[in-house]
Amino acid sequence: MVAEPPARTDHVIPAGVVLRTLGEADLQAVGEAYWRTYLNSPNEMTLKDATDDVLAAWRGEYGRWLADASFGAWRDDELVGAILTVTDAPWDDVPSGPFIIDLFVATHARRHGIGRALVRAVQAAHQTSIGLRVDDTATEARVLYASLGFRAFDEETRPSPRSRRGA
Repeated sequence: MVAEPPARTDHVIPAGVVLRTLGEADLQAVGEAYWRTYLNSPNEMTLKDATDDVLAAWRGEYGRWLADASFGAWRDDELVGAILTVTDAPWDDVPSGPFIIDLFVATHARRHGIGRALVRAVQAAHQTSIGLRVDDTATEARVLYASLGFRAFDEETRPSPRSRRGA
């Protein structure tokens, strides 16, 4: 899916939630939150696998980490969500430009606007088209992304080069 820059980039952050860019010191917490998010789901993984995946993203194994567009959402001292973004997608069949490789929100914190706030923060940080992939069975995620202006991507709907800002 891909979204052009929104006309408005302001976003509402849910009460009691603080968004901040992710740094190396946050990666263990991100791995643990990622792991907890998928417990008892078809995508369940081990804590080690979840943490290794986050570390792989940080090291650039899915594309160069985009530090100013990878955010964590904290409520009190708990990481309740995160969005990981790279400069370009790791696949050839998606548009070039900033690419969200993962967005997750803790199950107990869902449906409070945290995912929406994380995506809007990326859109505000980069006024360009932004891509992502979402599983066809992830209905709630698809609804969220569509409400944020994301649409299916194909060669005929490729954004024009003028819509990209130098990264």
